[in-house]
Amino acid sequence: MPEYDISRALEIVAERKIAEAMEEGKFDNLPGKGQPLEIDPQWLVPAHLRIASTILHNAQMLPEWAQTDREIVMAREAIAILRRRVETEYPLRREKPIFADWYANILQSLLRLMRRVNDLILQYNISSPVSLHVHAPFAIEREVEAFLLAFPPPETLDIQRVIAEASAGSGAVRVEAQARYEALKGKGEEAK
Repeated sequence: MPEYDISRALEIVAERKIAEAMEEGKFDNLPGKGQPLEIDPQWLVPAHLRIASTILHNAQMLPEWAQTDREIVMAREAIAILRRRVETEYPLRREKPIFADWYANILQSLLRLMRRVNDLILQYNISSPVSLHVHAPFAIEREVEAFLLAFPPPETLDIQRVIAEASAGSGAVRVEAQARYEALKGKGEEAK
């Protein structure tokens, strides 16, 4: 005796009924036709967190994971700004006497920013109830190799020392602040 899949049979019947209704034009005069759907972002929040999420939303506050997501985006923007800066300034600074210091500062800032992004991604992955965005961490060693190939360091610079010093201190704060300023400036220009 053959086995029947009841759920598949119901699916086929439903699809036929929908097709017939479309052919008869029963969906032509529905309210909001042609308009984008207004989807409440709360449906992404697990049921047990919806009340807290609603309170935070009404208070115009972000949950920690959403703030972390913003910080990841801002830090990536800071890295992009730093790379553009290097592309324009590197050829001009190569012949200057303080080129080695400039290069060391740039490389340390880049390393600190990439480590910051990786730390934030870990924090985001731990605290996010639903991963809306998938953030790829930086493969820092590969990024450094690519940077050194694209922008050869001065021969007098001890790269290993520069990399070791990058783990201490925070030279990336200024670059990150510059990225935030440019992002806010860009939003102001869009509003015009």
